[in-house]
Amino acid sequence: MILAAIYFLVFCFLVSKLSFFRDSVLSLKIIFGILIIKSLGCAAYYWVYFCYYPAGFNGDSVSTLHDAKIMYDALPNHPLDFFKMIFGLHSELDTDPLYEPYFKQIEKWGRADVTGDFFLNDNRTPIRINAIIMLFSFGNYAVHALVMLVISFVGQFAFYKTFKIYFPKKEMLLAIIIFLTPSILFWTSGVLKEPIAMCLLGLFVYAYFKLFVHRQIKIKYVFLFVFSITLFLIIKPYIIVLLLVPLILFVIVKRYQIKRVALFYLTSLLLIYGTGILTLKIVFHKDVLNTIVVRQNDFVSLSKGGRFFIHEDKYVRFEYSDTTHFHKVDTVNNLFQLDRHSAFMYWNTHNLRDTIYETNNKDTSYFELRSVCAPSGSAINMDRLQYSFSSFAKLIPQSFYNVLCKPLFYDSRSVLEVMASFENLSFLLFFIFCFIFRNKGLIDKNLLVCCITIVITSFILIGITTTVTGAIVRYKIPFIPFLLMIPLLILDTSIFRKIPFVKHLVK
Repeated sequence: MILAAIYFLVFCFLVSKLSFFRDSVLSLKIIFGILIIKSLGCAAYYWVYFCYYPAGFNGDSVSTLHDAKIMYDALPNHPLDFFKMIFGLHSELDTDPLYEPYFKQIEKWGRADVTGDFFLNDNRTPIRINAIIMLFSFGNYAVHALVMLVISFVGQFAFYKTFKIYFPKKEMLLAIIIFLTPSILFWTSGVLKEPIAMCLLGLFVYAYFKLFVHRQIKIKYVFLFVFSITLFLIIKPYIIVLLLVPLILFVIVKRYQIKRVALFYLTSLLLIYGTGILTLKIVFHKDVLNTIVVRQNDFVSLSKGGRFFIHEDKYVRFEYSDTTHFHKVDTVNNLFQLDRHSAFMYWNTHNLRDTIYETNNKDTSYFELRSVCAPSGSAINMDRLQYSFSSFAKLIPQSFYNVLCKPLFYDSRSVLEVMASFENLSFLLFFIFCFIFRNKGLIDKNLLVCCITIVITSFILIGITTTVTGAIVRYKIPFIPFLLMIPLLILDTSIFRKIPFVKHLVK
């Protein structure tokens, strides 16, 4: 804790000296106040997942640190191995010299070439980042949490600097949205991918607007742009896919002064996404819609839990509580045989969207136990997505509603979900308040439609592929600023000028 406090003071000193953090609205006192609140968020995250929940030590933060330490422990005696793992100078084969001593013990390493999403595995970069942090943290969790705090704060500040010019006299309200929204504050305070994603989001929009909106062509902005896109494609590729197209349309509308903004966005999105999906399928034989179907079906299966076995192209699921319809035949290789006449569901690995039901098993093959997953306590009851237009059309409204409003008290099953319910209710009330006290004058329709586009497309994609509220709350974190910027754009702040204390937020 003392080491983390020293590093925190060093960062505060750097903030006071670097010109990047100088702002006409956010004084150093306010910035330091935000940093203190974010540090309290780190403490809250630690308490919730390491003290309140008994299973906290099985969470993402600890598994990431566990995996990072395996890499870090190679440094004293085998420094070459450490640098090979950090820079990816190894093969994906089980015969690689690094596999047995390191990769076999790393829980979330996986293989980079076996995803259905056309992108690299997104677990390795956070592991590598935390292995590098251990060079000066010495395994102290507080230091890792502090680094995540710093990373997310830099991105959030860049995001604030990018959009503040579109919110005259609302800069302080914009800062509150970006820095102090409870879910953003909480989920960017742990050793997770969310702080990294928030940092990349801020750096990306900051560099994008500098280069393409303000036309300030400088090496540092080009570097930030390429750097953020590259890491996004590795860590959370769906974010950059959902951001890039609306932001390109934003530049086109601004540059060519297009009048019918909403119609232009709608037709352009349909044309671009439609052409992109068809091109990937016909030219590159990559079916995006099939990938979405598979991901949604996987989430439905995982949310219901189960015991999953695989043999060649047969992927079998038993109920999580079922321990009687299979038996172990090879302890060394963890192989099982399914009992004759047992019933189960399975999928062909070449066509995961079609579920097959076996009622009288006669297969005597040896199956590998792939995973055991308990039913999720926050699962959403959704139909399995099928590869058809009607199935997508049916689930899209429900998917958007789930991301926008869930959890909402009536379906809350934990303290965290109750807190998330209060936040969702606050969002809805904020929308209503801003609509009632909306600005009757001119607003930036281009930015408004751009934000609406980002929110709708991202919420639909998250909702249609995710059937667990806990995962939804985390996945939508990077898009919450865009969501809350929509009502903030239309808000008439004159109502606040009559209220003591609050009026200072709209000066």
